[in-house]
Order: sequence, then C-alpha cells, then structure tokens
Amino acid sequence: FLFDEPLSNLDAKLRVDMRTEIKRLHQRMGTTFVYVTHDQIEAMTLATKIAVLKDGVLQQFGTPAEIYNSPSNIFVADFMGSPAMNLLNATVENGAGGLEVSLERPNAAPLRLPVMAGNDGLTAYTGRQVIFGIRPEALTDPDGADRKARSLTEGDCLIEVVEPAGSDTFAVTKLGGKSVVARLRADTGIAPGQNTRLAFNLDKAVFFDPESQARIV
Repeated sequence: FLFDEPLSNLDAKLRVDMRTEIKRLHQRMGTTFVYVTHDQIEAMTLATKIAVLKDGVLQQFGTPAEIYNSPSNIFVADFMGSPAMNLLNATVENGAGGLEVSLERPNAAPLRLPVMAGNDGLTAYTGRQVIFGIRPEALTDPDGADRKARSLTEGDCLIEVVEPAGSDTFAVTKLGGKSVVARLRADTGIAPGQNTRLAFNLDKAVFFDPESQARIV
C-alpha cells in the first residue's frame, strides 16, 4: 500500500487520531506500507524503517532509533527531532584525562567536555574544529539527568530564554557561538539571566566533519 502524505490537510488533533488508526491498521494487516511524508513525527511513530531523502538522494536508511540516535550526517541530525539536535562548533583538544571538546561561552572561559573512550575517530581532529551534536533531552538540569549514563558532565550556562511546555521546560543558552536548547524538568524553576548548572549526557553526543558534514563518531 502507498500513502502519499494522507494526513497533511487535517487539523492537529485529527492528525494524531488518524496516525494511531493507520498504525493499528498496519499492525493488523501485517503487510508492507510505503508512507511518504514531510512530517518527522509521522515518520518516527509509524515506521519500522525510515528512508531520509534530500533532493532525491538517499541520506540514511534505518530504524527510527538508528535515524534519531545515530544520524549519518548533519542534514539528518537537524531534520529529525523536535526540537532539533543542537549542532555546535567545537574544538578537539588533548586534556589531562584524554581527548576533550572545547565549546566557547559568552563572557566566560570555554566549556571543556571529555570525549568518551572508544571515539578514536576524533583523534585525527585534534586541534581542529568539529560539529558537536547533542539532543535537548541529553542536556538537562542535574536532578533530571540520567544517572546511568557512562559519561555525565556538568557545566554552568547563562540562560537566555525559558519556555514552559507543561510536561517539560525548554531553556535556551548559548554555546559554541550558537543558541542551544536544553530540555529540563517542568518544576526546575529557572529564569532568564540566571547562570544555571546543566548536565551533558555525553553517551548521546555525536560528532560531524564540518566540511563533508558526515558523522565522524
């Protein structure tokens, strides 16, 4: 069966309801559906496999989890996810404990984050710039951080904008010369202008080559 943007003209609530019905139909019939959409939420929730295209060229093919957690390039990383993945300019450096990435902060010393062991592909970039990618849910308040993470690092960030969203609070800060979105607990109680401690789950970090835009690790 071929579905070509079947929900694009529906209002938001009906779109969600119909998405659930299509999912039920697919599970009941157990046959192949080819579903074309520009809506990333539809793609993530309905698909067993996703093909991401740009200008007619296949960028990545994989499960929703593979596409979301291990994007093959900057286009896929930026396209999939809402809010989108934070993509920051960073410099790879040799630190006392091994490789680190350094992120510029306004009116403060650079924030230095350790690189997890096993990311050997970054060694060739020592002293060079890379694009550091981290999703908003991997950048949160320390009390809301995943304590099972193998590499969890905290740093102070100046909050510029706070956006309460009911179940979550989104906070905007600036790192690596770009605006960065952090996803915090709803009851965090932060305010614009505050210097706030944020936790970086570096298990979820990905790195891209700034020229080819392909993922390094």
